[in-house]
Amino acid sequence: MIFGARDRWAVLVHGEGQDLDAWRQLAHLLAGRDLCVLAFDLPGHGASDAEWEPQLAAPSVMAAVDFARSQGARQIHLIGAEIGALAVLAVAARDRYAPNSIVALSPTIDDRVADLALVREARAPKLILVGSLDAEAVRSAETVYRGAIGPCELAQLPVSAEGTDLLGGDWGSHAREKVLPHLMREG
Repeated sequence: MIFGARDRWAVLVHGEGQDLDAWRQLAHLLAGRDLCVLAFDLPGHGASDAEWEPQLAAPSVMAAVDFARSQGARQIHLIGAEIGALAVLAVAARDRYAPNSIVALSPTIDDRVADLALVREARAPKLILVGSLDAEAVRSAETVYRGAIGPCELAQLPVSAEGTDLLGGDWGSHAREKVLPHLMREG
């Protein structure tokens, strides 16, 4: 699913057990802010016929970045939720795929997706959002935050929601208010 046609792109990567529809609300919001938005189904999710193998998450993000660049993207912002956040961070650590910024919603640590030693090499400005009422999610987010190289902000919202669910509910507007300026700043 692609919204808009501009040279500033946001690539959205959902979590395990979701599909691209998890991003619908944010995709429309970002498209209204002059970003071309690409949301896609990871293998084994949504309309994808492939089997789900966590090892395919990062290569799927690389393919999405390659596609965005082939369509004229001059800026790329990577946004991922849960396992998708880990895949985004792993891809961002590779010079060829280095984005302008990263948003990680409740990054889930999973060695099948990426090694934390690789993830920490992502040097683009990072925003990590997590619901503070889920202790395991907070531990994962803090681990990513503590290991981050380069600018990184960790924001905890007082909710049990995680991943794309952080963008809705009572605190969804606060989450979106963090995400938008992070993506819109120059540089």
